[in-house]
Amino acid sequence: MTFKFVFVVICFIIAASSYVFCKEKKDWALLTMGLMFTVAADYFLVLHDNHLPGVAVFCFAHVCYILRALNMTESKKAGHIGLIILPFLIALIFFAFIGQALFALAGIYAGLFIINIAVNIRFCKFNRGLILLGLILFALCDVNVLLFNLPRQLGTFEIFPWAFYFIWIFYLPSQILLAVSGIDTISIRKEE
Repeated sequence: MTFKFVFVVICFIIAASSYVFCKEKKDWALLTMGLMFTVAADYFLVLHDNHLPGVAVFCFAHVCYILRALNMTESKKAGHIGLIILPFLIALIFFAFIGQALFALAGIYAGLFIINIAVNIRFCKFNRGLILLGLILFALCDVNVLLFNLPRQLGTFEIFPWAFYFIWIFYLPSQILLAVSGIDTISIRKEE
């Protein structure tokens, strides 16, 4: 597990050190903050197997990526904020009502992830392919997280024990793609 955590830290370092090669400083800042929250979330999830704070911190990573995508558009309408808030309020109210904090956070996380993909499809202009491929791999990772952890959370037997390995097969490449998505390769080519 330590290797996997170190790998995520290296992805954060790659993004943080790409400042000199970034297209826009605000984009770089939001990407770096997103990866910083990813490192913090993995600290709880990977090193301590503590799901509640890990999922909560991952929500902040997705908010950074959503803001990053919205930053790429000329139009900064208040409606975007509503799109971000509404699914979380619904999920929070529902799961808080039934007394399941982890499920409430998981619902919020899932809503944020869906919004993250949607705004990146709609507004992403810079390194779109890297970001979308990174998010697709990230989503595939999370499907396997669900398949692996849900039976354990519900107290049933493991249905998909192989899903644990697929988590990392999808997660590590997704973080590399997101980490390098802030690099302006066009400017680097022009300098050569």
